[in-house]
Amino acid sequence: MLRKRLFSLLLLGLSPFASLAAEPEAPGTPAGFTFRYLTATDGVPLNVVETGNPQGPAIIFLHGYTQSYLSWHPQLDDAVLRAKYRLIAVDLRGHGASGKPWDKAAYAGHLPWARDVRSVVEQLGVSRPWLVGWSFGGFVAMDYVREYGEAAVAGVMMTGSHGGLLSRPMGPPPAFTGDLDLAIEGARTFMKMMSVQPPAAATIDRGTYANVMMPPYVRNAMWGKRLDNTDLTPRLKLPVLMILGRQDLSLPADTIATALASRSNITVRIFEQTGHSAFIEHPAQFNQELAAFVAKAGVAKGSAQ
Repeated sequence: MLRKRLFSLLLLGLSPFASLAAEPEAPGTPAGFTFRYLTATDGVPLNVVETGNPQGPAIIFLHGYTQSYLSWHPQLDDAVLRAKYRLIAVDLRGHGASGKPWDKAAYAGHLPWARDVRSVVEQLGVSRPWLVGWSFGGFVAMDYVREYGEAAVAGVMMTGSHGGLLSRPMGPPPAFTGDLDLAIEGARTFMKMMSVQPPAAATIDRGTYANVMMPPYVRNAMWGKRLDNTDLTPRLKLPVLMILGRQDLSLPADTIATALASRSNITVRIFEQTGHSAFIEHPAQFNQELAAFVAKAGVAKGSAQ
């Protein structure tokens, strides 16, 4: 039946995939997702997906390097989170279904990234959101705090990231080319390195496809992105929660926890048997931590006022 429908649509010159996207049988996307394009301050279109309780506290999810909003399916499709919170996930510029400007300046420093988050906040009418950043997304969250101040957010949760609050080694930038075979192989390798145990096939597919959607000129340009936020660390009072994996090859969890132990506003939790993607590897535990963080920090901030 489905094959006949697809063939009929093709004969009519219509896109079968666009037509089927809103139907119940479409795979992958849960019901209740709203997709919209917002416009960044420099005109870049930003793909944004929203779900959950429109009256609840807003949580904005910021994905990792080469990824997309698809990374956050285990959170966007969580019944408890959807009942309590307004859940918003953004495809960052250069990533996923968002615009991919040619100019290197569109990715340099911290301003483009901070302003993109601001565009989402303003155009969706959000007040003081919670920011959740995975890996590179943690740096984007801190870009926003740097530019708009702590009063602009309720709290920041990072996973697989310290958001540049600690120094990080920088190697020489690679030179990416338009070799798509190489990009596909690199994407598959990337997804295998994200978790201790292999994730579900759908998760691997989503991450692989998103990775390949990022063109080489964007990858090269992003080496101009600011990644050092160590100047913020001693003066940051905002509630921050870091979820790190014990087996994360990119971040030494215990070292980070020790280095930040003196910061009373920063909590570091280490998940056992976890790599770089705790929110995918242990979604139930991660989602509980997120809900508890929002509840606890929200109560503390309310009593402080």
